[in-house]
Amino acid sequence: MTDDWRAERDRALLALERERDPAKRTEAAELLFHLAAEDASRAPELSEALTRLLADPQVAVRRMAVGMATAVLPADELPGFLAARLADEESLVRVEAAGRLADLSRPDCRGTLARALEDPVFEVRFEAARGMASLKHPSGLEVLVQALDEDLMRFRALGALAELGDVRALPAVQRLFRRWLLPAFDKTQAAGVLAKLGDSEGAGWLVKRTERRRWNWAQDRALAVELCGEVKADGALERLRAILDDKKDNCRGAAARGLGRLGDPKALPWLLSLLDEPGVPEDYRLDAAEGLWLLGIPEGRERVRAVLPAFSQEARAELSELIQEMP
Repeated sequence: MTDDWRAERDRALLALERERDPAKRTEAAELLFHLAAEDASRAPELSEALTRLLADPQVAVRRMAVGMATAVLPADELPGFLAARLADEESLVRVEAAGRLADLSRPDCRGTLARALEDPVFEVRFEAARGMASLKHPSGLEVLVQALDEDLMRFRALGALAELGDVRALPAVQRLFRRWLLPAFDKTQAAGVLAKLGDSEGAGWLVKRTERRRWNWAQDRALAVELCGEVKADGALERLRAILDDKKDNCRGAAARGLGRLGDPKALPWLLSLLDEPGVPEDYRLDAAEGLWLLGIPEGRERVRAVLPAFSQEARAELSELIQEMP
């Protein structure tokens, strides 16, 4: 079974060599990327495939190679590799490189991201602005505000503005929040940004959105529940506990994560109770574990370490990644 992925790799490389259909060639490149992302131990044997993808004449294949590099290359090589891709003549490749560079959130990438803010293509500048926001640098503020008018960028732009925390963005986010027929997810995300920037209207919206009523059955309710804790809205502790205790509420997991982000020690026994609840779905137990880890209380974190082996392989991997990110 261990050789199965190698057979898939070889078939994908053969398709890239022989296929003329752009869609099938892109599909082959995607397969190589997923093979690399699934298991870090495959990186040495997939490095040659990365070289092959980077030299491909098809733009979509080269763009996939940029993403694949994040799973194949050592961490210390990534900034230089991505910086080089920012010089690619194709904007789609530069967009991918800027986005991957932004996701690294590395202070030593600030100069490279600053140069990408001068790219002639707005999508590249947007990704660079996200990266600067993750470093708490306001140089991309204007780009992020401009992206609020772009349907496909708005949600991520709001997330970056929340991370940046610059109150100069407040008027633009207020205008967006009050826009007629704004999609629900965008409105809830905007409410979270308002709350983080000090506008109580946003926190009020989030608390109201957590109510389980016929009019707000949509999936953005879970986002509102978690954001209530993250922005520390008034009354969030009691509201999130009520959701957590309601076994018929499908936002119990979001409430667990929200309580963790809220950071109130009173939530410790409630989260432990969900973690140990008989017959509870693993997703909820995973959310409880995440909430306990975010809460940061030693007793809760020790309990998470103790139960980690009891989770499925996929859940263990997700939880282990969180533990590594928040030591």
